[in-house]
Amino acid sequence: MNYNKDFAVINVSTNVREALDTMIQASIRLLVIESEGKPVGVCDSFHLLMQKNQPEQKVVFHTDFILTTSKNIFSLGDDDFSYALIEDDTAEIIGWTDQKSVEIDHLKQAYSKDLGAITTDLEAIVDSIYDEVLVVDSLGKIIRVSNRSTHQLWGVDPETVIGQNILELEEKGWFKPSVTRKVLEEKKKVSIVQHNRFGRKILAVGNPVFNQKNELERIVIASRDITAVKKLEEELEEAKTLKEKYRKEVDILKKVQHGNEKKIIYQSEQIKNLMFEVERVARVESTVTLYGESGVGKELFAQAIHQLSPRAENPFIRINCGSIPENLLESELFGYEKGAFTGALSNGKKGLFELANEGTLFLDEIGELPLNLQVKLLRAIQEREIMKIGGSKAIPINIRIITATNKNLEEMVAKGTFREDLFYRIHVIPLFIPPLRERIADIEPIVYHFLEYYNERFSSKKYFSEDAMEVLKTYKWPGNIRQLQNVTERAMVVTAEQMITANDLVKILDNRQKNQHPVEVHTIIPLQHAVQDTERQLLQLALLKYKTLTKVAEVLEVSQPTISRLYNKLKNSLQVR
Repeated sequence: MNYNKDFAVINVSTNVREALDTMIQASIRLLVIESEGKPVGVCDSFHLLMQKNQPEQKVVFHTDFILTTSKNIFSLGDDDFSYALIEDDTAEIIGWTDQKSVEIDHLKQAYSKDLGAITTDLEAIVDSIYDEVLVVDSLGKIIRVSNRSTHQLWGVDPETVIGQNILELEEKGWFKPSVTRKVLEEKKKVSIVQHNRFGRKILAVGNPVFNQKNELERIVIASRDITAVKKLEEELEEAKTLKEKYRKEVDILKKVQHGNEKKIIYQSEQIKNLMFEVERVARVESTVTLYGESGVGKELFAQAIHQLSPRAENPFIRINCGSIPENLLESELFGYEKGAFTGALSNGKKGLFELANEGTLFLDEIGELPLNLQVKLLRAIQEREIMKIGGSKAIPINIRIITATNKNLEEMVAKGTFREDLFYRIHVIPLFIPPLRERIADIEPIVYHFLEYYNERFSSKKYFSEDAMEVLKTYKWPGNIRQLQNVTERAMVVTAEQMITANDLVKILDNRQKNQHPVEVHTIIPLQHAVQDTERQLLQLALLKYKTLTKVAEVLEVSQPTISRLYNKLKNSLQVR
């Protein structure tokens, strides 16, 4: 396991200013604090920066570290620590690591074992299905051979052909013609009957394997002696099954290694359960409708379904049905032929249905689609074909439809503003994305994601204080994640200090709440419960902003004894530090 070497050792009496100078000059991330020649604590760059306003005070450090050696790092998987200091045989500190790095290395080791097991299984399958399977690279070099029957087909031991070029073996007369040569020329699957040097007929099937750049990377050749074989069709079907299984294994490994480009950041149980549903529905072709308030990230979930589906390598096309004028929306969706109307492009135009062919079309805000276009959309979904404006020939399409809305489509059907037949066509698999106020556990990781993004964008190192984070958690977020992102960006722009406090956020959020009713009730509950909850929220917000019970009593316009009694009653449920 690798460990970090960017550290410095300082004395326990070192002050913050001296420690900062040491850390900057040495370009390190960790300070090891020693007393009488022995390590007594550690302080990383983040916690040292938190102390920069008190430069002459001694460095405050953490003591939750352990000492170990480079040989024993792997045994730390179950230990609870923040940092591990690595010693050599003379007890001198030579490096450090943290618990997260140890956990990641354990995961890498586990994945390595899993990949080894998959490789072993695939080799066993290959060896058991065919008389002979070869894998060659893009130049024809043999890199893998099954070990069952090479003696029968070529008359040599399998080990002797690994590393040789199969095209050269053809020139030596071992077999003719070469399926490898034909695959290299045609870049597609080829099946031929060969004659080997012993006069036997060999069916050879060459399957090309391409990388992500569509470059030929491998050729898998399955060969069988068909001189006396009577069940040729059955064996060819097995070859197809093996190829499909191989492709699926490669796809799974790609997703494990690379993941999705856009990640859904979450920690709450609600979104964990929703992601399980997303993974399941991505495997099938059924139409999905995403329900959720504006700003909850419906497009991200649509992209996740696409990325986890068999169509992941094909286009993902998005259109907001409510952002395009009605007179232009039809041409955007279905395209038009040349000369279809005044101002049309001379060569016509492809619509989004054509552009998304073989991929996924995401129709956002489907509830805004005009009734006349709902009819054309219904026909496209049912018939799997479209008609361009001004066209006379139907165009077949093969796409998956995902829709999204922040409206109640069933109510729209009842009012006659949304077609009932279209509703049942798109409402095959409904997924409901909860608003941010119902998944408070997601707020903190999302905020950290935005902080990292804007700190890099603005070349800053700002962060939220603990009380500021509590303000973000108690706010109701009518604009959901989109509003949370905007508030985070604004706070980072308008705040002069590196630390963004609760007072900074209250000023921003107060401006946003001027037109909102101060108390909202969304469900029927006992009156006494409502009163207690309102008291708790008022007390929590006031304490976050004013800190003292005297000031809180003043702004809430009650006596200080009343506030003291209320605080003692509710303090265990308050999120105030």
